[in-house]
Amino acid sequence: MSNAPAATRKQRVVKRLVMLTVLLTVATVCAACANFYWFLELFTHFVPWYTGFALLLAAGQAFAREWRWASVAAALTLWHGFALVSYLMPGSGPPAGNGRLTVFHYNAYLHHNEPHRISAYLRREKAVDVVVLLEASPRFGGVLAALKETHPYQITSLEDSPFGIAVASRVPIDYGAISRQPAGYPWIELTLKLPGRTVPMALYAIHPPPPVNAELAAARDETLMFIAGKAAAKPAATPIVVGDFNVTPWSPAFTRFEKVSGLKPAHAPWRMDNTWPVTFNNANLGIAIDHSFAHPSLTLIKRVVGPDLGSDHMPVTVTYAY
Repeated sequence: MSNAPAATRKQRVVKRLVMLTVLLTVATVCAACANFYWFLELFTHFVPWYTGFALLLAAGQAFAREWRWASVAAALTLWHGFALVSYLMPGSGPPAGNGRLTVFHYNAYLHHNEPHRISAYLRREKAVDVVVLLEASPRFGGVLAALKETHPYQITSLEDSPFGIAVASRVPIDYGAISRQPAGYPWIELTLKLPGRTVPMALYAIHPPPPVNAELAAARDETLMFIAGKAAAKPAATPIVVGDFNVTPWSPAFTRFEKVSGLKPAHAPWRMDNTWPVTFNNANLGIAIDHSFAHPSLTLIKRVVGPDLGSDHMPVTVTYAY
């Protein structure tokens, strides 16, 4: 009689583990079918969480001697873990040149209450050559004015919408323009005259819309493909594309952008530096949607995420050697 309650508790625990394994299997199947429907693509963004969760389920079911379900959870761990490790592995690149270019890009949040924190931080970070601000509303005019002394070359399109954008550069801008691709969302294209380079380097600052419905998901994909085509058409300018892409590295949209553009994503080896949302004092519990892509001839020296400057996104700073 005394063993009955314990047996019942075990059955309840096993039942819950099985239910969670089934749910994770469904999410995995949805992610695998992401190319077929915009909503299914949303399931692709949580690969690190899927990997850890599947590992815990496999361990729990093995402890309960539920070997069939433990095998299913182990298979899910391997499936998602392979995708995670493939992304986090350090990549090889060309030998580093002597020139350096450091780009700070930040979805600064349309309704940021303390924009002076951004300018104060950038005044301290003297190595930043180019500043890209997204969701740049007119309230960020003070930030850009404060940067005039150190970053006098500026291109701005300040809007009371999530799609304002601004660039401030320490190095001279050879050409710069604000454009709107067919979907209507603004982006900035500029070329930088860098020391030691005979050909100006191309930089694209972008912020496609979030895929919260079928129309916006299509607009995001159209924007990414348009910019990918622009970058692919200018290999001699060694293009760099930065911004809030509203995709994670496991989205098919991310993969298509990398393939069409011919550019390589920047990431710190063996680190999953998530950029949105900023939660629990930057506990890195979100997803990675702010990215930097660069021509393969450039060498990534460093990628830094943070600090928290008051937005719901973390800023990203990348340094390339050329």
